[in-house]
This record gives sequence, structure tokens and C-alpha cells, in this order.
Amino acid sequence: MTILTSAKIQVVDDADAVYELSMREGWGDGVPLIPPTDERIERMLAATPLAASHVIGVLPPKSNEATVELAAINAVMAGCEPRAFPLLIAALQGIVEREFNALALMATTSSVIPMLMVNGPERDALRIDCQSGCLGGAAGRGSMTIGRAMSLCLRNIGGQRVGENSRSVFGQPARFGLCFGEWDERSPWPTLAERRGFSREQTVVTVHAGTGTHALCDINNDDPQDLAYILAKSLAYPTSNYYAEPNGDPGQVVLLLNPLWADRLARAFPTVDRLQDYLWENAWQPIELWRPANADVLRKKSRVDGQGRVALVSRPDQIVPVVCGGLGNLHATVLTSWCETEMQSVAAVRP
Repeated sequence: MTILTSAKIQVVDDADAVYELSMREGWGDGVPLIPPTDERIERMLAATPLAASHVIGVLPPKSNEATVELAAINAVMAGCEPRAFPLLIAALQGIVEREFNALALMATTSSVIPMLMVNGPERDALRIDCQSGCLGGAAGRGSMTIGRAMSLCLRNIGGQRVGENSRSVFGQPARFGLCFGEWDERSPWPTLAERRGFSREQTVVTVHAGTGTHALCDINNDDPQDLAYILAKSLAYPTSNYYAEPNGDPGQVVLLLNPLWADRLARAFPTVDRLQDYLWENAWQPIELWRPANADVLRKKSRVDGQGRVALVSRPDQIVPVVCGGLGNLHATVLTSWCETEMQSVAAVRP
């Protein structure tokens, strides 16, 4: 039996009482949760080879150590199955990497939050949504609980509190937690995890600092290059965070493509890097789009090239296609970027 070291509280065996206590004490997220009893925590800990005392990393904004035991407590409260716990650990390992820039992410006025994307053979067994409604509404247990557990860790271990140390002006629905899978089997290109150096046999969590979801729709273009062109122009919308930045060097923008659009695009772009090149070449807006005062700011930032184009990002690899969603042949979604961050991918590890 694992010796648990976290502080304990005694509560009456009543769901309403536990919920009210979680709200009074600030460790709830506004939704009823599962009481983290010793037995439930121990079942969670049995799903990882890491010791309960192992420190995954330091979580901002209060720079508190995220031990495996503390992560397990939050996983229980979120409703995670024990077999999903290694994915939460992988997500936290990605978040604490220096390049992810989590401290700035927690304090910014932006709506940014870590968004979790999953590849690998365990996706369906863990009920991580990758098809219709994968960004919300499909109600897969893994999707709903792994993302929520991550957000609870930020709250209860890192100490994130809106209005205190999180200055997000609006927040976003994904701050409750967002976790979904790539539909690996329907991608005409290597999966996101494969492109980041992993194999199809590994279950991989990729953490993206996303400011929200931007829905795209098109019924006018049949030619795949025409479709790719209009997608590129939609990525480069003039109030993107990237145009508020000094340059387009950091971060990634994730473009979620439904499988039918992916198949159509693959006819013109048989390799994903060719699609990325084409999107990048066209993800710009003419400087004339902005009024004179705004245009002067962009010129002072050296964001305008010799042909009067203002590119969204500096490199093709910063535009990241991912195949998921239902078979409605009309839609794509952009996971818009906070920019000051680098996407992280970590493989889940089991005993």
C-alpha cells in the first residue's frame, strides 16, 4: 500500500456537501467532482510506474511542486479512469518544459490554456473523442476527464486563480479542459505524433497553448489548391495574436481538418510538408488591409515584406495540420495560438 502524504479532511458522505465544500475552499471548478478517497487515489497511483512522491515538475504561477500523488488526487476529482492517468502525467510533463512558457501563460490577459491532442493505439479504449463532436459534445470519458484533470492541477497545485494571478480578460470554455484525439486511421499523412518523432505504437499527448477555437466553413471550392488557399487566408486574420507580436517566429497554429477535406487536400499535397509550404506561402494579408496608423506599427515591427505582404508566421512548420472531426465535408477549425510558446509532445508510460 502506498503511503499518502497529502493533508486529509473529513467530510460527510454526501455529494452535495462535498460539492459545496469544494466551492467554498476554492479547489472545485464549478462542477461536481468525485471525492478523492485514499482507495481511489491508490488505484490511480497503481496505473503509473512513478512513485507517489516523484516530482513531475514545478507548476506556475505559485511554483509549487506537482508530485504524482497530487496529480492523482486531481485526476480522481475530475473523474479520470486509472488507465488514463499516464496521459495526465504526460500532459503535465509537457507543460513544465521551459519552452512551453507556462508561467507567462498563467499570468497573461489572453484566454490561452493548454489544449491536449492524443495520438496512438489507446485512444479509443480511453474514450478520447476524435470523430464527430471531438471538441465538445461527444462526451467521451477520456476527453472530458483528462482535460479537466489538467485544469484542476493548474488550479490546485499551481495555484491559478482568475482575478488574482490569472488576468485573462475573457477566458474560454476550454479552460474547463480540452482533450481530443487525432483520427490517426483517416490521416493521409503521418500523424502529428509521428511527425514529432514517435511511433504509432506509442500513446502520445501533445500540449498546445491555444487561445480558442476558430470555426471555418467552405462550400465554394472543389479544387484542393483553392481550398488550401482560402484556409491559409483564414489563418491570417488581422486580429490574430501573431500580428500583435514583434515577429512571427515563436509558436504554432493548429489546423484541424475533417477527414474528407484531408483526403481532398492530399490529392494536391501528397506530403504534409508540401501542404504546410503552400499554407505558409499564402497565410498573409496585404498591408493595405490595415488603416494607416495600424500599418505604420506593422512596418516598424518589420512585419511587411518587399511586396507589401504581412505574413502570419515565419516558417511552414508553424502551421500544424491535424485530422479529426466528423465526415461533414464543410468544416475545419483553427486552434488559435498564444504565440509565446512551443508545442510539447510526451509519450505516456505504463508500469
